[in-house]
Amino acid sequence: MLRTGRPVINTTGLRDRRPQRRLSSGGQGRTRSEARSEISPEHGALAARASILLLLILFTAPAPSFPIDRLGEILAAMQSAGDRLQTLTANFQQTNRDHILEEEETSSGKLFLQVPGRIRWEYGPPASKVLLVKDEKILLYNIVAHQVQEFERGQMRGAGADLLIGFGQSNAEIGKHYDVSLLEERSDEVVLRLIPKPDSSASIFAAIELTLGKAEWTPVQTVFYELNKDTTTLEFDDVKLNGPLPPRVFELDLPPGVEILRGE
Repeated sequence: MLRTGRPVINTTGLRDRRPQRRLSSGGQGRTRSEARSEISPEHGALAARASILLLLILFTAPAPSFPIDRLGEILAAMQSAGDRLQTLTANFQQTNRDHILEEEETSSGKLFLQVPGRIRWEYGPPASKVLLVKDEKILLYNIVAHQVQEFERGQMRGAGADLLIGFGQSNAEIGKHYDVSLLEERSDEVVLRLIPKPDSSASIFAAIELTLGKAEWTPVQTVFYELNKDTTTLEFDDVKLNGPLPPRVFELDLPPGVEILRGE
């Protein structure tokens, strides 16, 4: 079944819309959207100013002092690793934290990547879904809902590639689009903080914290900070580089009767 129209585009890409859970602590059964709607304009303006101030404190605080050339060495190592990357498979765990509800949702699955530009995020139960990026198309297959949403790549920010910063040839562009600082260096890892430059549209996030393993100079953890103070954390393990990929991994084999929604 095929329908065209304007399906809702989720700005964080891989995060499904949460069900309207009821607030239990003093909320007298209100949903998240009801709780937001009851905030007065004055309170809302105050909260917005407080959020901006908090972000400024968090993300403009001075980074620890390291040798001047060390950050350049790390970015060069990342670029070299990105240039060598052809294929990747990894397990991932994704944790979405809702600042308003103070709740977390965790999901996990498998990631497949082929340079250039083919990506498959495969989520396991209970919210089974597949996000496929291929040939300028983005397909979001909700297995539970028996539905596929199809977008052109430019229609859906935060989908697939935006969450894979630190992997692949885009490493060469990090210094161009972000102000990068070295937060910490351990024996086997480094932690970078990335703040999008004011004139860059490379990221939909307020800031990104990237933890890289020194063995392959690829991410082991990425934390995305949104302007509303929600966070998305991705952790990667069992990462395999430049190995064979399963056949047809960048195809969607759909059962009969799946509804397809195409954006205009």
